Amino acid sequence: MPPPKQNGPAHNEEIRHYVMNRDHQTCQWPGCGSNVGADVLFLVETDSEQTSSHTNYKNGVTLCLKHMDMVNLHDKAFGPLIFDLIQLVEFENDLQETERVYKSLLK
Repeated sequence: MPPPKQNGPAHNEEIRHYVMNRDHQTCQWPGCGSNVGADVLFLVETDSEQTSSHTNYKNGVTLCLKHMDMVNLHDKAFGPLIFDLIQLVEFENDLQETERVYKSLLK
């Protein structure tokens, strides 16, 4: 399931729902997997043509409270790591979808 692309009034909630489903509502921090207090850490979509003061998000990653606090406390240091983590989660999601398609073709 691809992330929603429309920037309507419910866009951020649709992204949150997409990310939580994609991440199976568990922390994606390597080696964690906790679902206690899991929430989505968003990446802000930067669009120079956007004149609205409303922020639209492009993607995010699910983190538990412990790792969310860690990232928020040291956001500049963890920024590149979080971006890479989101890329890896999306890549794994694509691989699983491809595997399902090939398995259905081989039946």
